[in-house]
Amino acid sequence: MDTASTKGFILDQDLIELKATYTTKEELLTKLATKLEEKGYAKKGYREALLQREVDYPTGINTGTIGVAIPHTDAIHVNETTIAVAVLQDGIEFEEMGGLDGTVNVEIVLILVVNEPKLHLSFLQKLMGIFQEEETLRTIKNTEDPGEIERILTSLI
Repeated sequence: MDTASTKGFILDQDLIELKATYTTKEELLTKLATKLEEKGYAKKGYREALLQREVDYPTGINTGTIGVAIPHTDAIHVNETTIAVAVLQDGIEFEEMGGLDGTVNVEIVLILVVNEPKLHLSFLQKLMGIFQEEETLRTIKNTEDPGEIERILTSLI
């Protein structure tokens, strides 16, 4: 396990999946949430809370180029702040954020695992900035090195 602690959160390369293959968002969220619980970043019950929040408040974002999703849930389900990343081999449909009743073909999933509500809003704002940088999204999508994603997130968050 390669981890780095920076700016109030831990980056754990075990939580970065490249060329991931999932057939549904539920499968992806279940797998990563289970890993977060097993590694102690999230409390028991995190998986269920994450899946329910995605139903209630979808997180798909159409960036115009590479679809992104930022699933997350309340801080009460979190032990330590981190981000789990899945860069998908083939996109998965997520419902669009903001109740727009559309779907987004998502290729990059960033699961925010934040134990302080103030940090949560800050992370969301900084990630939204990343999503406007097409070059950064392409770098994340095409990298074969989890360390590259760690470097990008560390520098931008």
